[in-house]
Amino acid sequence: MIKFALRRNLIYPLQLLIFSLARDIEKDILGRVYKFDYPFHFTILMFIGEILAGLIIYLYQKKIISKKKSPVRTRLDSVVSERKLKTVDGTCKIMFLIFCAGLMDFVQTVISLYTPKFSNISSSIGSRLGGFLTIVDALYYYFVLRFSILRHQFFSLCGIGICLIIIIITEFIFQEFNIFLRFYELIIYYLIIFIQQFCSAMVDSTEKYLFEYNNNNPFYILLLEGIFGFILSLIYGICDSPLYYIGLYTNYNSPELLSIVIILLVLYIILSGLKNAFRVQTTKIFSPMTTTFIDYLLNPIYLIIYFALNEDFLINGKRKYAHFFINLFLALIITLLGFIYNEFIIIFCCGLEKDTYQEVSNRASLNEEKENAKEFFALYDLEEDQEENNI
Repeated sequence: MIKFALRRNLIYPLQLLIFSLARDIEKDILGRVYKFDYPFHFTILMFIGEILAGLIIYLYQKKIISKKKSPVRTRLDSVVSERKLKTVDGTCKIMFLIFCAGLMDFVQTVISLYTPKFSNISSSIGSRLGGFLTIVDALYYYFVLRFSILRHQFFSLCGIGICLIIIIITEFIFQEFNIFLRFYELIIYYLIIFIQQFCSAMVDSTEKYLFEYNNNNPFYILLLEGIFGFILSLIYGICDSPLYYIGLYTNYNSPELLSIVIILLVLYIILSGLKNAFRVQTTKIFSPMTTTFIDYLLNPIYLIIYFALNEDFLINGKRKYAHFFINLFLALIITLLGFIYNEFIIIFCCGLEKDTYQEVSNRASLNEEKENAKEFFALYDLEEDQEENNI
């Protein structure tokens, strides 16, 4: 039996999904309609969005929410506050970890700039291998953060891993190798994709460590990550100046079109800020695996769109139906396993439901009711004994 489980605070991953989708659509419009498709420029804008979102929300929390607190502080309040703010790492280590998160975020983008482009390689292969993000995060979650992997989660990870292996095998089966694309070049291409996804997964995992073990404010972390990433982008821009490409784009387009592009770029900054704000909040409240699950949740829909528009699963201009349907089926399976891992769907089979949050809560409630019932009947029996003695 399958059961859909609605968990608390689902508004955060839902809004993460909405703003991620909105940003992808807007970026696609900029590339397709207005021919503005410079990846490094979007990286700079993303870091600016992180800085603004982190700064605005953090200041709001400091200024507005602090006013709601009672001005009278008791000794108990001070003890509770000290416990909440207790950290396991020093300031230097925390700043180093934040810098590493910003660096990882920057590196994955720079790698994409130098990833070799081949005409016959599927354009969606990166997103189709998105399940690798969940596996990396889960390993970090278990070995570094020391959290347990439950039965249904282990089942999901094994299923996702098998699907990823099948996807890679089918790519080699359906791929045509020639002088433009050799076998070892395809292997290198996939290794680069895995490095990118590893960097992306490590960002969320590092943030989770800072949230859990050092009680850091997620928006303060987002602000510092954005600053570090922006500084790294400026340093990189010395070697490959983004102003050069902006100058070329400005010279070949009309002022009216440039005005629209500028408005869309500002909107991209806003959407990036909102997306990353809900990303860190989702990571804090749920887990890094929930955050990365949003990245490949809509893969089946994307694959159908790409195939319908003749933008993927093609060889020499002809559609590869077998290749498409195999990957569509695997994408559906990976998405379903992602739902199971994050307990949005509970499978009542082979004990997979036993360790889920909802079932554990139900057992706890049932045990509490039994204890209350025992106390009630014990009290009832005691009253009956007293009445008999009085008689």
